Amino acid sequence: MGSAAIEVTSLILFTIGTILGVVSVAIPYWKKNDPEDTIRDSIVRHEGLWIKCQTFNTGNWDCDDFNRFFLGLPTELQAARGFGITSIVFGILAIIAMVLGMDSLPCGGDVKGLKKRVRLIGGSIGFLSGLLLIAAVSWYANDIRIAHEFASQQLLLNRYIFGEALFIGWIAGALLVLGGILAMCTGCGGESYDDAPRNYVYRPPKSAGNSQEYV
Repeated sequence: MGSAAIEVTSLILFTIGTILGVVSVAIPYWKKNDPEDTIRDSIVRHEGLWIKCQTFNTGNWDCDDFNRFFLGLPTELQAARGFGITSIVFGILAIIAMVLGMDSLPCGGDVKGLKKRVRLIGGSIGFLSGLLLIAAVSWYANDIRIAHEFASQQLLLNRYIFGEALFIGWIAGALLVLGGILAMCTGCGGESYDDAPRNYVYRPPKSAGNSQEYV
């Protein structure tokens, strides 16, 4: 795979990963109640980072926010919001950096090595974006696991399991990390053979004396 193809692949991974990251952070399905508990009370519950909802067997539903943006929230919710938003911002910055650093686009100037440095910075930011999103999702998921085990031991209802947003977040984080690795690979190392300047000097072939050959 050539350098240009790797750059395009990295840009695509950053774009898809950032979009999925926005979806993961936005939708209210970070956790949902265990189906076994739903059978008992006929109420479907699900929560996200910004809102929590419950749907009754009559078809009515009720949603409520957490009444706070950051302070006063549970630790796992604070971490998920902070890491999630930061990851999205870093993902957008990584996309911009990759666009500016692509050799195939006429932007960023012709300074030697400038675009490589831009791609290296963009790849690092994208890699960090993926790690932040994976950390946010994993922290939240681990809290769900601990709470579910405790509720199961105490025979309590309202146990929660992983929601769809967690799996979307893991996929998004993996794409951002992979895109960051590829981008950093294109921004590291010296000049390739194709990019190296070619300073050829024409040297005429040496003739065997001044004799001419006649037919």
